[in-house]
Amino acid sequence: MKRIIIVFLLLAAGLVRAGGAPLCAEELEALAFLEHVTGPLPAAEESDWWNIGGTQHGIFAKRYNIAFAGYAAAAIGMRGDSGTTNRVGRILGNCVERLLRRDVWAYSQSKSYWGEKPWAPDPCYRENVMYTGHLLQLLALYEWFTHDRRYWDAGFDFAWNPRQKVHYTVQRLIDVTVEQMRENRSGGVTCEPGLLFFPCNNHPHYALMLFARLGHGDWSAYAAKWEKWALAHYPRPPMGGGALKLVYHVQTRLFYPRGTPGLDGWSMLWYEAWARDRAKALDLWKSAAARIEWGLYANPSDAVAGHGCCDPQPVSTSVAAAFLCAAARACDDPATAERLEKPLDSKYLVRRAGRYYLDLDREWRIGASAQRIIALAISHGSSFRALAFGP
Repeated sequence: MKRIIIVFLLLAAGLVRAGGAPLCAEELEALAFLEHVTGPLPAAEESDWWNIGGTQHGIFAKRYNIAFAGYAAAAIGMRGDSGTTNRVGRILGNCVERLLRRDVWAYSQSKSYWGEKPWAPDPCYRENVMYTGHLLQLLALYEWFTHDRRYWDAGFDFAWNPRQKVHYTVQRLIDVTVEQMRENRSGGVTCEPGLLFFPCNNHPHYALMLFARLGHGDWSAYAAKWEKWALAHYPRPPMGGGALKLVYHVQTRLFYPRGTPGLDGWSMLWYEAWARDRAKALDLWKSAAARIEWGLYANPSDAVAGHGCCDPQPVSTSVAAAFLCAAARACDDPATAERLEKPLDSKYLVRRAGRYYLDLDREWRIGASAQRIIALAISHGSSFRALAFGP
């Protein structure tokens, strides 16, 4: 009994972590990489790492790379000591502040998005879950690791110009997100006006689970509503390509009838983390893994391959492999993960200047490295699901 009490006190103090192995040398190097790229950088290095995404409308936008870097840090931090936890908290804070920069969310104010809506320049009020979902999850992880309530109490601003700012708190961000879940018959939140994606909706639901564990509320009914609708509609695209249909167009009630491996990986990593019945997530992963075209991954390429008229916009096989290996690790499929990791690592993994990352094209270098780091951390015992459901 005395030993149990001591371990409990150490856990409460953050001196040890339940489950998993101690942090390995590669994880410590990965943490150093994440600290470096998310923190303040000299101008030339800032451009080298973060001059990405162009207009920020596409799949290489800064918001994704920023968010994934934060998630990778959290994956390492959940098994670290108190010093590691403090480092992870700083990385997550850096990611939140980077996500609040105008150049990251200004795309939402274009005419084709919400720039002419009455709520402009608010980037969060409606539809933009491809931004708000990541912001919510980073805020949840930040509070989880730091116990700092600054974003609840003081809030944060979206500064469009010196005279025009939109003020939010975490509670307001939750409210506008949940209101959309309530209004939409599917329970989902749209992005890229009128489009509903499976992977994007995992992030607010995972964030809400963490906020619930932190004592801020209970949103489980909204998770149940979305999960029921999504599992009934997204799987088994009739034209193949992946296990999940790419996107649903709300106005016409039509699905794009084809999937893509990278989307499957992104989707399954985060669905497994919050699924009410984990067996459903594992079954869905088996369907995704069965569709992997292994010939494409024997020698992954950093270049984006050509595609036919019916294929969604592709990412390179190296990026898709990084997403798939993280999902495979989360879904208890180490054989598939290793089969993806080995050729990817042999070609692109570097351990340079005490940092661990994939030396890919700049557009997805940070985001793909983050996926590989998440896979590494999960292989040593980290679990996003345990963070949401554990003791």
